[in-house]
This record gives sequence, structure tokens and C-alpha cells, in this order.
Amino acid sequence: MAMSLSAQVHLDYLSEEDFGRKLRMLVAASSVVSALLVNSPLKEGRSNGLLSHRSHGWLRMDPRRSGVLPPALRGDVSADDVIDWALGVPMIYYPDPGGTFRPAPDRPFGTILRHGFDDGSLPTYGHWVCHMSQIWTVVRVRRTLELRAGDGPPFPYVAAVPALWVGLAYHPPSREAAWELLRDYSVAEHSAAMAELPAEGLRTMLGGERVHELAAELVRLARAGLLARVAAGLEPRKVVFYLDPLDEVLATGRTFAEQCRDRWETDLRRDPRRYVDAFRV
Repeated sequence: MAMSLSAQVHLDYLSEEDFGRKLRMLVAASSVVSALLVNSPLKEGRSNGLLSHRSHGWLRMDPRRSGVLPPALRGDVSADDVIDWALGVPMIYYPDPGGTFRPAPDRPFGTILRHGFDDGSLPTYGHWVCHMSQIWTVVRVRRTLELRAGDGPPFPYVAAVPALWVGLAYHPPSREAAWELLRDYSVAEHSAAMAELPAEGLRTMLGGERVHELAAELVRLARAGLLARVAAGLEPRKVVFYLDPLDEVLATGRTFAEQCRDRWETDLRRDPRRYVDAFRV
């Protein structure tokens, strides 16, 4: 994890209904966007076929607190659904009254809420906040919706990530069209795609569909959303062009990971110093 990075985006919501509509679409789109953004193909100076070592690493994390957020794929998901799900997830650690972090009992937070910790003390609201910070699903529900699924693109193209998510989430017609595109895929199908994409990138299958085509439609919807926001005076015109690098990836079929891997084998000559110089910010 220390040798790869993501480009995380935080989006806000205006009401409980807005929360549910954004959350369901963002979770449904995360496996597709992750496949589009794969960009960690090297590990310890070698390429072993993976396009995203970062995404592959997350597959080895506790599945109870990572991956797809199951209740989010319900069409009528609410904040209460997310809370009920989180109550069933165990804590990892908790602060005691003296501020020392202690290993938590391997029991659902809801059980601890009813019966207390092993020392007899009862959890507080601060413990709940601590517990929620120990959940790392592809979309984290905090004071914002934290999008964390995709790898970080090359630095000149970082703006493509928030542009994509804003275009999809903040324009209701684009948001609802994206949800309609992806709503019928199950948690199991999204999880299977998450397991496949570290090696396959845009060749990943989501259910019976190739992610490449789904990603192209999401980028199209995001561009429509950004254009609508520009027309409404909510964004500068330049934001629309932030999506251009994603269009190039889709047109060529060569992800950022494959571009990086090709350079590593050619002009960078497998030389870490050349690699650092090439991608230095």
C-alpha cells in the first residue's frame, strides 16, 4: 500500500434522499471506474502481469470492512441501512478512558453497544466515530461520501478523477442514467469484478458485460453532466477537458497502467532513477 496511491474524492449531499441517490450510483460505478483507472503495474522494479497492485492488495484486507458496501446497491438505500450494516461489523481497536488504544473484542459493534466492552464499560459516540473510521469500503460514508476505489492517474491527469465523479454525481440526469446502467448488477458481481480488475483492467467483466463499454458510457454521462453545470454557471468551461485523458484511454484501450508498463520496458530501461525523473511532480 505504501508504494501505490489513489486519487480520493469527497462529495457532499444535501438531504437524506440526495444521500441515497448519490451513494447507490457511486458504489455501483466504483468497480467500473477502478478498472478504468488501474495504474500500479510495478512492484519492486518488476512487472508480473498485474495492472493494479494496489487493488490487488485490497483483496487481502478484511472483507467485512472493505470492498463493496452491500446496502448501497439497494434502490432505496438510506442512512439507516448503512448504520444497520455498520453495527454488524466488528471494531479493530478503541480508545479507553485514558486515551490508550486497545484491541477491540471480535464482536459486532451492535453487540458491544448492548453488552459493553470486556472491562464492562459502554461505548460512547466517540467510539462509534472511531468504528466508522475503521471501515474502508470503496465508498466510505462519513461527513462526506469518500470515493477511494480507483488508483491515482499520472499527476497531469489527476483532475480527471474529480471531474468524472462530479459530472456523474452532481447532475441528476447523469446520476440517474448511470444508476439505471448499473443497477441490475449484484454485490457478488461487483465483488467478482473487483477481484478480476487488478489483472484485466478494461477487459474485466461485470456480470456479462465488458467494463470497457460501461466505462465509456460513464465518461459520456459525466461529460454531459459537466457541460450542464458549465451552462448553469456552476463550473468553468475547462473542467470538461479534464476528461480527455480518459477518452484517450478508452479509445486506445491502453490504461494508464499499460502506458506506464510500456515505458518501463522501453525508454525508462527498467531504471528506477529514470522512472522517478519521468513521473516527478
